[in-house]
Amino acid sequence: MGKIILVTGTVAPNAKGGLMLSVNAAYMNALAAAGGIPLLPGCTKLAAEYAELADGLLLTGGESVHPARFGDTFNDLAGGDATVAHNLKAGCNTARDEMEFALLEEFVKRKKPVMGICRGHQLINAAFGGHNMLNFPRIHPYEHSEGIGHEIVAEAGSVLERLYGTRFFVNSFHRDCTDRAGEDMRITARAGDGTIEALEHKTLPVFSVQFHPERMRGDTPNPACGPDGTKLFEFFVGLC
Repeated sequence: MGKIILVTGTVAPNAKGGLMLSVNAAYMNALAAAGGIPLLPGCTKLAAEYAELADGLLLTGGESVHPARFGDTFNDLAGGDATVAHNLKAGCNTARDEMEFALLEEFVKRKKPVMGICRGHQLINAAFGGHNMLNFPRIHPYEHSEGIGHEIVAEAGSVLERLYGTRFFVNSFHRDCTDRAGEDMRITARAGDGTIEALEHKTLPVFSVQFHPERMRGDTPNPACGPDGTKLFEFFVGLC
């Protein structure tokens, strides 16, 4: 039997006033191709039970992590601009934060493997005391939010370097980024403009990437010149 991997998704209102859960099937397909059995968790109160049941946790991409989770405020992140602060707040999802931070805490307690992608990368960083920047393209000279492809440089001995080598191309679909690594989190890859592209915990089986490896596989990989993202999911399932 394959390893059971919890895959988090977004939590959003439905047409009848309740909440619904959804996740991009690309994450599920990538894990299945790597030998995992992906499941979508649906109840924050069962975080401990999920962590007992599953072999690993995948934190996926999506909305911004609320700045209270990393000791900041919308006003400070917006430089005092009320309109910008309002827009930053609109991009957050506190219900999703609640579920994912609870799940991460339970998996870390049990020292079970965790992988973060995009938002998941930023959430892991916040959970370990790091700092994020919301909507960084508005003050950053490089664009990362429109699906561009770019090269990153991986640190020697890191997971990414072992799988793909020192330099390779990835995609970029993010408006937020990590700008200070959390405690015991090692920066293991950066883009040419310095953006943090990967983190690994020094002692726990916890790692994350800013790019989307689930889109770097299949019939139409993005970017076309990048490596096969399936290898990263195979590594993760192997950890589990």
